[in-house]
This record gives sequence, structure tokens and C-alpha cells, in this order.
Amino acid sequence: LISEGQVLGIVMPDTMEMVIEETDPSIKGASATARTKPATLATGITVQVPEYIAQGDVIKIDTRTNTFVSRA
Repeated sequence: LISEGQVLGIVMPDTMEMVIEETDPSIKGASATARTKPATLATGITVQVPEYIAQGDVIKIDTRTNTFVSRA
């Protein structure tokens, strides 16, 4: 939000697509409802993701809660 050339506020989107920079290797046969593991994103934020997610995958995160939403 800008008024008379001054920034008054910023509204972030509810979800963003981010690349996983570091996480443990994915496990073959892991289901979507299986356990989770930590994954570090390009911004340095760590989120819990399902075991089938691998390093380099692009995921959607909820910017309000910093939680995993889905694979992008």
C-alpha cells in the first residue's frame, strides 16, 4: 500500500513457492500421510515436510504459519 510516494504497508500472499535447500534423503514408498522431517528453505526457514519430499523440490508454504501446504 503506497500513499503519496510513501510505503504504508505490505501484504504478503497467503502461500509462496519455495525451493528446499537441505533435508534428509526421501524415502521410497513413504506415503503422503507418513511422518515428517525438517527441511531448510532458501530463506533459512525450517519447516516440517512429509518424508517423500527431497532436496531441490519446490513446495508451497503458508506464509502466515510457516507450514508446508503441498508440493508445487
